[in-house]
Amino acid sequence: MYIAIVQNRGCADDEKLRAQLRWDRERFRRALDALVRQGLVSLPGRDAGAPLSAVPAPPAADRRPEYTRADMARALEGREFAGLTGAVEESLGKKLTTPDLAILLGLYDQLGLPADVIFLLVSFCAERTVLRYGEGRKPTLRQIEKEGYTWARLGLMTQESAAAYIKKYQRSRQAMPRMMRLLRLGDRPPAPSEEKYLLAWESMGFEDEAIELAYDKTVVKCKELKWPYMNKILCSWHEKGLHTLAQIESGDRPGAGRRPQSDSRRESGSSAREELARMDKYWQRLRQEKEGE
Repeated sequence: MYIAIVQNRGCADDEKLRAQLRWDRERFRRALDALVRQGLVSLPGRDAGAPLSAVPAPPAADRRPEYTRADMARALEGREFAGLTGAVEESLGKKLTTPDLAILLGLYDQLGLPADVIFLLVSFCAERTVLRYGEGRKPTLRQIEKEGYTWARLGLMTQESAAAYIKKYQRSRQAMPRMMRLLRLGDRPPAPSEEKYLLAWESMGFEDEAIELAYDKTVVKCKELKWPYMNKILCSWHEKGLHTLAQIESGDRPGAGRRPQSDSRRESGSSAREELARMDKYWQRLRQEKEGE
């Protein structure tokens, strides 16, 4: 189930995943519960129709590396980790506790994230927390650790790759107000669950007219904006490579891309007539050769 979620890149709801796996509802529910307990899937504020996203979470407390005070003291003797610790404390505006230092050392030592990448990670998490919850809010080291595992999974091990990831996220965030207006939701910031949908749709590369068409189809069918239903529409188009209004209008109608049956019959009939004509010429040539003898 985890592999199926990763392969679908957040574009599969419960029904689609169950169909792919050929599981009944009970087996699906048990597997989902197990993934949530292991921290491999996050479901904050999710309804049954929302897309599932695999989020590699930090290891459970009993599987985290256990750093003693001596381990942390030795790490702080190194100039790089000591400098990183001071920079993180300044960024978060607080003195790191012993558990905080253990988490930071885990990112540095166990995951192998370079110090400059970890500092970008902390800055990214701090900025995202302010955007979501307002000035004065700071991320916890647990939240930073969780995002760090995601960065490690994505291979963001250099300053350049991490900066490119942050730039892409910021570009997608800048599209949020425009997309909220397209969905007739006004100027309010999106809720975290709404943001998850919007970021996914933005990354798929839809033009505004395509988003508006999906919204229109959703409201006509559901009488209101239903995020899971609209997500199904857009994921379906994305899987077909349809991202502009022109592509959708030409490629999403019934029978698009298939040869009309009448054309197929005409070609079949034409082919049969040509074959009969060739056979007739063959027999005529045989008769002429026989008469010549």
